Amino acid sequence: MADHSLSAIIELLNPDNTISAHRMLAHAIGMTETVIYSALISKQTYYSRNGMLYEDGWFYSTVCDLQESTTFGAKAQKTAVRHLIEHGMIECEYKGLPAKRYFRIINDTDNLMRLIDEGVEVSRKIVSKSKNIISEKSQKRSSKQSKENDMHGLSKENNTARDEQAAVSCDSPAAVPCSCPSAGTRTYPADNKTKDNIKPKKYNREINQSINQSNKSEKRCDVEKKERKNFKPMKFTEVLANLGLDWYDITPFEPKSEKDFEYRSERSRQTKKCKIPYTLKNDKRNMKAALRYLCAYSYNFSEGADEPRRILWETMICAISEMVENDSIRVKGRQIMYYEIIDRLNDIISRSYISECFDSFEDKWAKIVAEKKITHPKAYMKSCLWSWLCDFEFEEYSGIKRLE
Repeated sequence: MADHSLSAIIELLNPDNTISAHRMLAHAIGMTETVIYSALISKQTYYSRNGMLYEDGWFYSTVCDLQESTTFGAKAQKTAVRHLIEHGMIECEYKGLPAKRYFRIINDTDNLMRLIDEGVEVSRKIVSKSKNIISEKSQKRSSKQSKENDMHGLSKENNTARDEQAAVSCDSPAAVPCSCPSAGTRTYPADNKTKDNIKPKKYNREINQSINQSNKSEKRCDVEKKERKNFKPMKFTEVLANLGLDWYDITPFEPKSEKDFEYRSERSRQTKKCKIPYTLKNDKRNMKAALRYLCAYSYNFSEGADEPRRILWETMICAISEMVENDSIRVKGRQIMYYEIIDRLNDIISRSYISECFDSFEDKWAKIVAEKKITHPKAYMKSCLWSWLCDFEFEEYSGIKRLE
């Protein structure tokens, strides 16, 4: 009966539908990376046998194709591919229109054997660590048992000595009589106050209210501290995901910050697909990262280039982030809500580019500074920025008409 069941299992899990992985290689680079590496080798072998490899051994494999072969989705794939590239095992590039993901296996047996040797060493350490943990647990258990036995013996000796002392005190004729007062002979100190003599303190409503208020404020501070402690800053890839972008459609390497797109303009950054969500308002850092990406900040300002202009753009980005972070701002007697500002930014993104809006605001701000004496520049800039976000497309359209 057992042999019949085993044969059925083997027939069900036939080699054509089994995912294989080298165990020692998985110890060195990870199981996901090993499975994907094995799948890519199988694909390259298949393409080579059928004469379908491109020049220099390149072949393409889409996210869906590799997911069907390995069960790993897009997020796991992009991390594993990045690790395999870092280990010098594969190459990955996006080629063609529309862009497809191409792979090439690096033929380096020395590197592969080195990684397998690292996996063997990791496996040995795991076995050694397991043995040490078992021995430590057994030692702790034995020491705990011996301590409990010692304490049990000591308590037994104390109880015996206490019983002997009680027997001696009771049988001795010179024993001191018990001094505990009986129920009928209870005495009190002469200056003791009875319950009737104690007067309650005067009820003070103001003091109680202030105490309650301080308690509430302390609780509120504790909640805020707890929230700050639990707060985790958003990764740049999460900021891009909030904007509606899949970064692996643009670059094969996971970006850590906006600087990783230094050589990409707004068009190649696919900003037309982006939309700023209202949730980014909750953290000024996330909003600043999103605005830098949308205006191609690093592309417009390489290191040390046009420093005064870069500082002005940085001030504009900070001002917009602060405007959005607050629920509302007051401009010329009107309350402007944060979602109105985000909606205007999204309108500009869909019809034009944020960098063009910032460029045209530079000229506007230079005229304002030249003509007026501004007491609070940052607050005044926020007011002017909101007006320009509303008027930008109209001014741009008017300028084009004048040129025509």
